[in-house]
Amino acid sequence: MDTSSPALSRDETRRLLEALMDNSLEGVTVTGPDGRIEWVNKAFTAITGFAPEEVLGQTPRVLKSDRHDEAFYRDMWQSLAENGRWEGEIWNRRKSGEAYPEWLRITALPDDSGRLVRYLAVFHDLTDLKRQRDMLLHEAYHDALTGLPNRHLFLDRLGQALRQSQGQGRHVGVVCLDLDRFKTVNDSLGHVTGDIILSEVAQRLAPLMRQADTLSRFGGDSFYLLLDALRDPEDAAHVAGRALACLSDPMTVRGEEIYISASVGITISPADGHDPSQLVRNAELAMYRAKDAGRNNFAFFTEDLGERVMGALRLENDLRKALARKDFVLHYQPRVDMLTGQITGMEALVRWSQPDGGLVSPADFIPLAEETGLILSLGEWVLEEACRQTALWSAEGLGALKVSVNLSPRQLEQPGLTGRTLALLERTGLPPEQLEVEVTESVFLKDFGMVSQALSALAEAGVGVALDDFGTGYSSLAYLKKLPIKTLKIDKSFVDGLPLDRDDAAIVTSIVSIAANLNMDVVAEGVESSAQLEFLRRLNCCSSFQGYLFARPLAASEFALLMARGGYYDFKDHLK
Repeated sequence: MDTSSPALSRDETRRLLEALMDNSLEGVTVTGPDGRIEWVNKAFTAITGFAPEEVLGQTPRVLKSDRHDEAFYRDMWQSLAENGRWEGEIWNRRKSGEAYPEWLRITALPDDSGRLVRYLAVFHDLTDLKRQRDMLLHEAYHDALTGLPNRHLFLDRLGQALRQSQGQGRHVGVVCLDLDRFKTVNDSLGHVTGDIILSEVAQRLAPLMRQADTLSRFGGDSFYLLLDALRDPEDAAHVAGRALACLSDPMTVRGEEIYISASVGITISPADGHDPSQLVRNAELAMYRAKDAGRNNFAFFTEDLGERVMGALRLENDLRKALARKDFVLHYQPRVDMLTGQITGMEALVRWSQPDGGLVSPADFIPLAEETGLILSLGEWVLEEACRQTALWSAEGLGALKVSVNLSPRQLEQPGLTGRTLALLERTGLPPEQLEVEVTESVFLKDFGMVSQALSALAEAGVGVALDDFGTGYSSLAYLKKLPIKTLKIDKSFVDGLPLDRDDAAIVTSIVSIAANLNMDVVAEGVESSAQLEFLRRLNCCSSFQGYLFARPLAASEFALLMARGGYYDFKDHLK
């Protein structure tokens, strides 16, 4: 007796295949040779959100995302044409608009004669698989408690930062922060409280990081900070100081106030090494040095670097205190008319007054003030004090002297400079014509439009504008006509060699000639000898000079006494 099943008919085979495809977990699409969709299964709708009637007669472009360029699809169709199949990962878009990844296999189906009649596309949604993979990767490279990068990810990013910094003159900092006596907190209050504290520490430290930096927890109570592209090791010390400050406020945990401090170690590449593991060890060693020094502070791995940075930080701290106490005085260097010998004005120069009566030269603190931004408040004080004193001297009958005040590049970048300056003049009672602001050639490298607008507004109000240290920086004659410059100041470095140095003589002569043609005044700085003065006077067009030949910068009382005696330079006593 024959018990075998009869062979399936063509229609039965087709229905069976459709049933198999319709119950498959993978999406299936059948298109004609022109690419238009002829049939989709239930999984297609479940995955994409499109019902069959919404896509039949359309091309698969209805699913296209913006994740691939035209070259991607061109290569796909070329593979289909040459090999009859294509397989790979592709991003498509659901009906909701959400882009999702899928693994897609497309097969070209020919008839018995080899003529293309259909394309069969089978795809699997990779969203859950990728999500699980991402979760595993996150768990492998992140701390479970805080969600911060762990040691593996930190070292990987540190290695990248070190490679990118090579040959670029950039510093990379590694900071190790270890909580002080945390074991005591854990043992006395329990690990639950300890975990809450660690999470709070992470939240407080996170805002200190720039986008290029990395905050990491290695485990226990140790946090590491990767500081990329530092301009100066001092920047790492600033971060360390802010980290200690942000931990100084008490934490309220389960109804109790808890105080936490930390010890911080800092190491800097390339000075302290180029290897990620070595830098991490160095930072840890520096951290233990900070603990040995009494905790709640920071230390550098390299002692001489630490001493230099700490010296700079002390100077910055002293400078901030001095600004608060106004421990500054102005000295005034007379400006003398080159023909008459009469004092016509003076340059206001700031000095830092020390408790012992000594004075700190501007060369020792102005660069720091510029770098830290303290120059803004210092410059504001200098400008107001110079205007106040000059107005007072005018009221005392010492003449309509013009005071010259240096403006820093940072001041020029501040919005509202013109308004504040004019308000200051009104407040002190000094006419705008008696104020001259000096700028250096670095203004050409700033936002030239903003600088030009600010200086033009001051000039329109009557304030003079002088270009200081002319010829030593980034001079461009084109800028001289674009800015409202009234005075060129010849830098002392060119005056020093007069009259014997032929190059200095040629440069000074050229500057005077340029100024004369542009109808500008010329001031020669640093005149210290009769021979220099005689050379400058022979040029005829040099308006005035200042320098030790006549007077050093003088305290306000000394300058007033000089003016009371006539404020006059007698050329007969110095020129032959």
